[in-house]
Amino acid sequence: MDSHSTDWRGAAVLSGARPAFGWLERQWAVPALLLAVGYYLAARVGFAFTLQPHPISTLWPPNALLLAALLLAPARAWWWLLAAALPAHLLVELQSGVPSVMVLAWFASNCSEALIGAFLVRAFVPGPLRLDSFRNASVFLLCGALAAPLLSSFLDAALVKLIGWGSGDYLDLVRARVLANVLAELTVAPLILTWAALGLQRLRRVPARGALEAAALFAGLLGASLVAFDLPLLDAHSAPALFYAPLPFLLWAAVRLGPAGTASALALVVVVTIWGAVNGLGPFSGGTPQDTARDMQLFLIAVAVPLLLLAVTLEERGRATRDAREQRLQLTHLSRVAMLGELSGGIAHELNQPLTAILSNAQAAQRFIARGDIDPEELADILRDIIAADQRAGEVIRRLRALFKRAETQFLPLDANELVREALGIVHGDLVMRAVEVMPQLAADLPPFQGDRVELQQVMLNLIINACEAMAGSEAGSRRLTVRSRPVEGGVQVSFIDSGPGFPAEQYARLFEPFYTTKPQGLGLGLSISRSIVVAHGGRLWGSSTPGRGASFHIFLPAGAA
Repeated sequence: MDSHSTDWRGAAVLSGARPAFGWLERQWAVPALLLAVGYYLAARVGFAFTLQPHPISTLWPPNALLLAALLLAPARAWWWLLAAALPAHLLVELQSGVPSVMVLAWFASNCSEALIGAFLVRAFVPGPLRLDSFRNASVFLLCGALAAPLLSSFLDAALVKLIGWGSGDYLDLVRARVLANVLAELTVAPLILTWAALGLQRLRRVPARGALEAAALFAGLLGASLVAFDLPLLDAHSAPALFYAPLPFLLWAAVRLGPAGTASALALVVVVTIWGAVNGLGPFSGGTPQDTARDMQLFLIAVAVPLLLLAVTLEERGRATRDAREQRLQLTHLSRVAMLGELSGGIAHELNQPLTAILSNAQAAQRFIARGDIDPEELADILRDIIAADQRAGEVIRRLRALFKRAETQFLPLDANELVREALGIVHGDLVMRAVEVMPQLAADLPPFQGDRVELQQVMLNLIINACEAMAGSEAGSRRLTVRSRPVEGGVQVSFIDSGPGFPAEQYARLFEPFYTTKPQGLGLGLSISRSIVVAHGGRLWGSSTPGRGASFHIFLPAGAA
């Protein structure tokens, strides 16, 4: 099956009429043809993996192929897919000389396994199954890979005994078919389900570095599997440690390549192991066909189950981490937008000054032109003033656009003093309106550091706004904000010191908690987000205060850190 599997749709039946054959042909022709071809090839593989003279295949993939197809398709399409598999089943089975009655009975048991597994899985996971969570994977393993093969094997063995084709006790037939079908479900179905979910578009977006890593992994896994399971001179007694040779590569696949890569790696190990046993090679050769098949199947099942669960769990955890990071980025951006909304009055004032200067100079130039006594030097001065005012307004707008824009974090070499000046420039209008006197104490020759300009400006703006709001109750002449930068061991420290009332020591422990605020209209996210930003830059954000003598907040950023 390919990526078309995830796009199958049902049709709306208008006025209760049955859909036309032309619609069915368009909707199901390609999936049905792919299923029929896949079923035929899977059956041929199953015959090739039979340990003669043992009549039961070590791995029987057609049932797993049917189950994967049903799990990817809507329930109303199941019967069409099963019907498409019938010609392929008849073609491959009748070639082997099996009586037609037994051929039809086996098709019924094959379909029963796929239908039982699909019904049980759909009872817990509505819609197409995706092996992208521990719950979904557990449902598939219990219902599709265990319950369905077990229940259908009772029917299969009963049909064999009823028709009289084959030999052996009923329970022996059940045990042999259960292990073969369980191993097939663990090998084939996850391979189809994970690659169908992955899709060709995502595969094309894999970087060259990732493709090289996957190629190296599978090359190493193939080599280790050949050494462990296909060497003619080694057996389980002479080299038991070789069983573990593919394990590092399987763990590598689970950690780095996700469920699709893990399913592919497991399929490779299964094929190499069975091929070696069928040809009398490796540690599973030398015993009776029944014992060889049973030991090999149990070994491969014991390897497949934990690795599939590990890969799915890591994928789920990685997705949760990515979602949490995306939510943090959204929250950071919304907090920044809200903060700029609070500064809207000061920003308007900051923009009004250069715009007013542009207007005044333009009107003065008009008066000179109207009088007819244009002084070239004075006109040049006017134009220079207009250009300077325009550049000042443009710089304010540029900084605002950078703060409003939501983009990925970009670590670039930064200068702490430059960041402080830009932050003070953005909030200058608000500082004037609040009658806050800024006292910059910026040390020269600070070491550069790596960071995201917009995120660190957001931290500084938040600390400046908090300081201004803390001093709102103070007399106008006593509102002073000291911004100090200095080199410290291992990096740079920037401090924001206000002359407000400060905060008590027992309150400090909660200042950086999310949604804790002392402001009537505050959200309680500013300091929490600021600390997370600074920590993401490898630094620290902390505060100190003496009640009645102001508060200080300090940012430490490591020099050269990424």
